[in-house]
Amino acid sequence: MLDNRKSRLPLAPGVGYKPQHLQGILNAPGDVSWIEIHAENYMGDGGRPLAQLRHLSERFAISVHGVGLSIGGEGRLDAGHLARLKHLLDWLSPASFSEHLA
Repeated sequence: MLDNRKSRLPLAPGVGYKPQHLQGILNAPGDVSWIEIHAENYMGDGGRPLAQLRHLSERFAISVHGVGLSIGGEGRLDAGHLARLKHLLDWLSPASFSEHLA
Protein backbone atom coordinates (compact mmCIF):
# COMPACT_ATOMS: atom_id res chain seq x y z
CA MET A 1 0.00 0.00 0.00
CA LEU A 2 1.22 3.50 -0.80
CA ASP A 3 1.96 5.84 2.06
CA ASN A 4 -0.66 8.33 0.86
CA ARG A 5 -1.00 11.14 3.40
CA LYS A 6 -3.88 12.62 1.39
CA SER A 7 -6.66 10.58 3.00
CA ARG A 8 -9.57 12.98 2.34
CA LEU A 9 -10.51 15.11 -0.61
CA PRO A 10 -9.91 18.73 0.29
CA LEU A 11 -12.58 21.37 -0.22
CA ALA A 12 -10.60 22.75 -3.14
CA PRO A 13 -10.43 22.35 -6.93
CA GLY A 14 -9.60 19.00 -8.47
CA VAL A 15 -9.12 17.86 -12.06
CA GLY A 16 -9.71 14.73 -14.09
CA TYR A 17 -6.29 13.35 -14.96
CA LYS A 18 -5.04 12.70 -18.50
CA PRO A 19 -1.47 11.34 -18.86
CA GLN A 20 -0.58 13.97 -21.46
CA HIS A 21 -1.05 16.63 -18.76
CA LEU A 22 1.37 15.10 -16.23
CA GLN A 23 4.17 17.65 -16.60
CA GLY A 24 1.76 20.59 -16.62
CA ILE A 25 0.10 19.42 -13.42
CA LEU A 26 3.43 18.79 -11.72
CA ASN A 27 5.10 21.99 -12.92
CA ALA A 28 2.22 24.43 -12.38
CA PRO A 29 -0.68 22.89 -10.45
CA GLY A 30 -2.22 26.26 -9.57
CA ASP A 31 -5.06 25.70 -7.11
CA VAL A 32 -5.44 21.99 -7.96
CA SER A 33 -5.47 19.98 -4.74
CA TRP A 34 -6.74 16.61 -5.93
CA ILE A 35 -6.80 14.41 -9.02
CA GLU A 36 -9.52 12.08 -10.30
CA ILE A 37 -8.52 8.98 -12.24
CA HIS A 38 -10.53 6.21 -13.91
CA ALA A 39 -9.81 2.94 -12.14
CA GLU A 40 -9.72 0.86 -15.31
CA ASN A 41 -6.74 2.83 -16.62
CA TYR A 42 -4.65 1.67 -13.63
CA MET A 43 -5.68 -1.93 -13.07
CA GLY A 44 -2.63 -3.39 -14.83
CA ASP A 45 0.47 -4.94 -13.32
CA GLY A 46 2.74 -1.91 -13.48
CA GLY A 47 4.53 0.23 -16.01
CA ARG A 48 4.34 3.92 -16.75
CA PRO A 49 0.67 4.48 -15.74
CA LEU A 50 1.21 3.17 -12.21
CA ALA A 51 4.55 4.96 -11.88
CA GLN A 52 2.85 8.24 -12.83
CA LEU A 53 -0.02 7.55 -10.44
CA ARG A 54 2.42 6.82 -7.62
CA HIS A 55 4.16 10.14 -8.30
CA LEU A 56 0.86 12.06 -8.39
CA SER A 57 -0.35 10.44 -5.16
CA GLU A 58 2.69 11.83 -3.35
CA ARG A 59 1.56 15.39 -4.15
CA PHE A 60 -2.22 15.25 -4.51
CA ALA A 61 -5.22 13.56 -2.95
CA ILE A 62 -6.57 10.97 -5.39
CA SER A 63 -10.18 10.21 -6.24
CA VAL A 64 -10.77 6.93 -8.09
CA HIS A 65 -13.83 6.59 -10.31
CA GLY A 66 -14.70 3.23 -11.81
CA VAL A 67 -16.74 2.77 -14.95
CA GLY A 68 -16.65 -0.98 -15.50
CA LEU A 69 -18.39 -2.85 -12.67
CA SER A 70 -21.91 -2.46 -14.10
CA ILE A 71 -23.39 -2.91 -10.64
CA GLY A 72 -26.92 -2.26 -11.90
CA GLY A 73 -26.56 -4.41 -15.02
CA GLU A 74 -28.37 -7.65 -15.76
CA GLY A 75 -25.30 -9.86 -15.51
CA ARG A 76 -23.27 -11.02 -12.56
CA LEU A 77 -20.39 -8.97 -11.25
CA ASP A 78 -17.12 -9.81 -12.97
CA ALA A 79 -15.07 -11.36 -10.15
CA GLY A 80 -11.79 -10.75 -11.99
CA HIS A 81 -12.59 -7.08 -12.52
CA LEU A 82 -13.62 -6.73 -8.90
CA ALA A 83 -10.36 -8.37 -7.73
CA ARG A 84 -8.25 -6.03 -9.90
CA LEU A 85 -10.20 -3.04 -8.58
CA LYS A 86 -9.69 -4.15 -4.98
CA HIS A 87 -5.96 -4.58 -5.62
CA LEU A 88 -5.72 -1.03 -7.01
CA LEU A 89 -7.67 0.48 -4.11
CA ASP A 90 -5.66 -1.46 -1.52
CA TRP A 91 -2.39 -0.32 -3.14
CA LEU A 92 -3.39 3.31 -3.68
CA SER A 93 -5.58 3.95 -0.63
CA PRO A 94 -7.37 6.83 -2.38
CA ALA A 95 -9.16 9.68 -0.67
CA SER A 96 -12.42 8.67 -2.37
CA PHE A 97 -13.90 6.02 -4.65
CA SER A 98 -17.02 6.06 -6.78
CA GLU A 99 -18.42 3.70 -9.41
CA HIS A 100 -21.03 3.81 -12.17
CA LEU A 101 -24.14 1.77 -11.43
CA ALA A 102 -24.66 0.56 -14.98
